[in-house]
Amino acid sequence: MSMTEEICRWAYARAMRLEHIRQALENYGRAVFIDDFMQDTEVLPVPHRFVLSRVDISAATGHALTYCNGVRVA
Repeated sequence: MSMTEEICRWAYARAMRLEHIRQALENYGRAVFIDDFMQDTEVLPVPHRFVLSRVDISAATGHALTYCNGVRVA
């Protein structure tokens, strides 16, 4: 797993603890999580901003994929 994938998985897990992020993903399919505590600027161009996207792949089953900065995290 690359460093970017690790960071995105970490950010997703952290973001899912926040009700407003979960609601935005559910209602709009997109949310932005900003983590002010992350300081490593060499890993990602904007290291503290994570765009979470939800893509419904089957309306019949309700199954969705979630991406964080383009990395599949769930």
